[in-house]
Amino acid sequence: MSTRVAQRLAERYDRLTVSERMIAGWMADNLAQLPFETAASIGQRVGVSAMTVARLVKSLGYDNLAALKDELRGQARDAPWLLTRPAPSADARLQAETAAIAGVYAQAETPEWAAVVALLATAPQVRVAGFQTEAGLAAGFARHLSYVRPQVASIDIAAGIHEELVDAGPHDLFLLVDVRRYSRHFRLLAERVAAAGRPLVVITDPYCPWARDVTPHILTAEVALGHFWDMNTALASLLNLLVDGVVQKIGPELVHQRLAKLAENYSDFIGFQGRSRQASLAVDPPAP
Repeated sequence: MSTRVAQRLAERYDRLTVSERMIAGWMADNLAQLPFETAASIGQRVGVSAMTVARLVKSLGYDNLAALKDELRGQARDAPWLLTRPAPSADARLQAETAAIAGVYAQAETPEWAAVVALLATAPQVRVAGFQTEAGLAAGFARHLSYVRPQVASIDIAAGIHEELVDAGPHDLFLLVDVRRYSRHFRLLAERVAAAGRPLVVITDPYCPWARDVTPHILTAEVALGHFWDMNTALASLLNLLVDGVVQKIGPELVHQRLAKLAENYSDFIGFQGRSRQASLAVDPPAP
């Protein structure tokens, strides 16, 4: 959604405080939902006070949040599953989770998404890292992506050597995944990649206050859905959709050719359960 609000957020972003950037980041990623929010609910989502939200709104040129919402309200009518702060009931949490996934699918129709897919499909090498509880999702994404294109590797975060920063070519892509509370390692590695001039994609939640300082390639998924722990459902959906987008960008036929070669190797070295190599590679005979 392109609005004056989004333009003002982008224009003022570099002059905002850390707290204001967290609010601005959430607003930019949730413009359709803003008409249904209050300063208090936005503050609770982001982790700041309602007064800080009100101060940012005034700095954007609006008398109050109501004036900002009036400008957006007409554009929000067609947005699906819009919710306020999720209640603890199972039904409300299900709706919030569905809304988060719907938000990812809407994001997949944007130019920003297309730019990330193009980078993932064409970069000479792709280096992937996840931090904290997102490490497993990032590793799974790297494995899936390696099935559809060559030269994909997971970064060994624990080693801390990061030879990738030394060895990476000028067009090799780094993709980093983390959500709040953000690992110090996450930010430091992102800053080093950006300083080296390497392409960088950041996958995070809508609240990361510094991601826009290091890259224009940011994709977000809501993970705060009213559960005890953050729910990574929408984040997993985002990563899976990226792989699917890369398949479409490269071309399904070429991907199938690569998968056939990989399956043959797997049959040679390990094999599939209950099937011999010959059976797994055999083509069903035509019907009589």
